This record gives sequence, structure tokens and C-alpha cells, in this order.
Amino acid sequence: MEAAGLHYDSALNFIDSSKDYLTYSRIKRNRGIVYQRQGEFTKAKEVFETLFQEAQDQKNELGQALMYNQLGIIAQSQGNYNEAADDFNRAIEIYSKKDSANVANTLMNLGTLYGRMNLIDQSNQKLLIAAKIAGSYKQWVIQARCFNNISVNYRKVSKLDSSNYYLSLNEQLYKRLNNKLALTEVYQNKASNFLIAKNADSTYYFLENALSLVTPNQDLYRESQLAFLRARVELEFGDAKLAIQYVNEAITKALEQNRVDDLNDHYVLLSEAYEKEGNTKAALAIMKKWKSLNDSLEIFKSIKTIQEITSAYDFARSEEVIQQSREQASFFQRLSTRLAIGAVILAALSVLLYFKFRKKSNEAELRESEVNELKSKISELQQKVKKSTENFITLKSKAVIPLNKLMFVQSDGPYLEFFLDNKERPEIDRGTLKDLKSDLPINTFIQVHRSYIINIHFIREVYSNRVVLQNGHELNISRSFKTNMEEIFQTKVS
Repeated sequence: MEAAGLHYDSALNFIDSSKDYLTYSRIKRNRGIVYQRQGEFTKAKEVFETLFQEAQDQKNELGQALMYNQLGIIAQSQGNYNEAADDFNRAIEIYSKKDSANVANTLMNLGTLYGRMNLIDQSNQKLLIAAKIAGSYKQWVIQARCFNNISVNYRKVSKLDSSNYYLSLNEQLYKRLNNKLALTEVYQNKASNFLIAKNADSTYYFLENALSLVTPNQDLYRESQLAFLRARVELEFGDAKLAIQYVNEAITKALEQNRVDDLNDHYVLLSEAYEKEGNTKAALAIMKKWKSLNDSLEIFKSIKTIQEITSAYDFARSEEVIQQSREQASFFQRLSTRLAIGAVILAALSVLLYFKFRKKSNEAELRESEVNELKSKISELQQKVKKSTENFITLKSKAVIPLNKLMFVQSDGPYLEFFLDNKERPEIDRGTLKDLKSDLPINTFIQVHRSYIINIHFIREVYSNRVVLQNGHELNISRSFKTNMEEIFQTKVS
């Protein structure tokens, strides 16, 4: 890649853009693609934005569409999915009017993006249309890539037979084209399917096939993907230590390419590998580091906790001590009275005992007064904390979540991710949606999918199969939760 970039730089020095702009723009675009594949997204974006501006100045709509497509790819790689979707749709709109032969590639990119956003139905719809268009123009590589992405989508929803069917179509096309690099991806995806099916022999077989086709240091992206797959396989069937080794390798390669969108799954897997190894502390530490957990809330910094006051009460003013003081005071009072009446000669002793009784009595009254004051403080504080925490939930990790800021909760394996409207990254903790649901207000939070619970106050729009939040984030609605969702949302609107 580095050598290719140097050649493109040299070519740009020898060409006059005013005399042969078409060749100049093609070389410059290729230079941007090299930057993109090297993970230098800022430089790539500068190249594409410059070419877009030049195309706009020349009123070249096809040139603008081409740059929209490239900018969409960069936005997707950086995890800016909404921005990427806007760029792809702008490119598709222009291609549909000006050059339908180029629609397939961008439509495939859009379908792939929807798949990353877990909008599986929309993704497959776009990819099937793209595959059909690509076939009509004999764009076999694009068609094969569409089949591959459809296969990935079906794997996500555990429809492995459908996934393997499209992989078989893929394999036939790539063998016909003698495309070794693409066959690597096919075998990689077959290994992933058998991994989900927990078929160890077939998983290792196709993984080895994929690894045998890879030339070291030739394709950093593919090497990163295969390292991550090896980590998943070892975590499922093999050694947790090897899984940690491979996923760290995958993370390193992803960081070298600045592929932020890959890191979430990588860190989750790394955490699971440490947990399987028995290092629970390291597992949680990794999730905290990645998700930027905040374990405190200001309200609990300004007041004493109930436990602190209760401890002071138990230590210094127990009910047992008070009762003992009362009993001693009563004893000395009776004894003092009897001695005073019964014998004058014991008057001195009686006086002495009397003063001792008064001392004990005063001490008991003092202690009882202090205890009552402490009890009052405890009761007052309990009410204060109860009131202050009615609108919060506390996670097992000690993070405190304000419910009025909680947009939705997503289940991710053994973890829950809490997305707040005032934070870029979610809070995370171990648990299930089923257990969490009982702690949330039923008139505010509703489950719309086996993986999501949402705050109805953050809903902007509801469609037949998805809900759009106020920040533009889209979540799928499962059929089994749809009726309940419609009732709650109707109540909100009313």
C-alpha cells in the first residue's frame, strides 16, 4: 500500500489537471483510497472533499456521487453511521438519474451499513436489489459481495441454512473468477457459521482454509478479521489464553487502521476471555475502560451515608448500653431509699449512693436523648436518600443511572449497556433485561425487542418495525413486543 501511494504521488506530479482532468481525478481518487486502506482517514477525507468540491464547481453530478460514496465509506469506518447513510443515499439518488450501472456498488454499501446497524430486513432488501442490478451489468464481484453480506445478516439472526446458501453462491462466483482473496472471506464466514452451530471440527476446518489463503502483511484488514475469528473460536472450543492473545492481535491491527467500528466487539470478547480464564476483575476493568464508566453521583458526595450514621449509633449508643444504665439507676434508687429509711447510721452511704444514682440517671437520660437524635437523623436521611434515588438506579458496578437521562438499554451477551443522552458512550454492567425491567417504572420504560428496553420520553417516531429516538438513533421492534409498544406510545401521545 505504501509503495502504491508513492507511485500515485509521483503520477500526480507529472499530470496537468487542466489538460486531462479525468485522468488526474482518477489518480487522486486512488490516492485517497490508499490513505483510506492505510487507516489515514483524515487525509483520505481531505482528498475526497477536494474532489467533491471540484466536481461541484464543474457541475459534474457523477463526480459528486462518486465522492459521496467514498465519504460514506470513511464515515462508516469511523462509526458515524447516520452520516454514512446520508452520503450513500445522496450518491444513489444521483446514480439512479444519471448512471444506473453504478447504483449497485453504492446500494451494496448502504445495505452493508444497515447490516452493521442491525437493521437486517432493510439491509437484505437493499442487498438483493443491488445483487440483481449487478448481475444485469455482469458486475460479478459486486454481486458476490452482496451475497456475502446477506449471508452475514442471516447469521446475525441465527438463520444458518440461509446464510450457508448465500455463501455457496458466493463461493461459486469467486472460484469462477479465481479470486483467492475473496475466497478467504467465504471460508472465514463459513467458519463463523459453524462456530455459531458449535460444530468444532467444521469450524477449525474452514478457519484453516481461510488462513492458508492469506499472505502475511499483504492485507492488514483481513488479518485483523481472521485474528478476531481465531479468538472467538478459541474462546468457544479451546484455550482462553489463546483467545486473549488473538483478540489483542486483532485490536492492535484495528487500531493501526483506525477502525473504530470494530473495537466494540473486540473489547467485549477480550472481557469475556478474561472472565473465562477466571480473571473477573480484569474482565470488568476492560469493559469499564472501553465504556468509560462513571461510578459516582454528586448527590452522594455531599451527605453522610445511612451506614455511617448507623455504625456510629451501633458503636457508641447501643440499646443494650441504655438498658443497662436504666437498670443500674433503678437498682441504686431502691437501695438508696431503703438504706435512708432503715438506718440513720447509713446516711452517709445513702447520700453517696444517691449521688451515684443521679449520675447514672443523668447519663442514661443523656444517652437516650442522643440515641433519639441519631434515630431521627437516620429516618430523615432515609427519606432524603429515598426521595433522591427514586429517579435513579444503581448498577452492580456502583454506577448510578439517572432515569430521566436514560434513553434505552441494550442487552449484549452477559452485559447490559445503558445509553444516556448526555454521554457519548454507554454505561455497562452485568445483568439481564428481565431482571432490570422490574426496577424500571412501567409507565416510562418498555421492552420493544429481546435486546432493547427504551424510555418512551425519548421516542420521536414509530414505524412498523422500528422506533426512532430523538437523537436519530433507530432500534428494531420485535413482533412479539409490537402490540404493547403501540399501546404505550398511544398513551404517550394522548
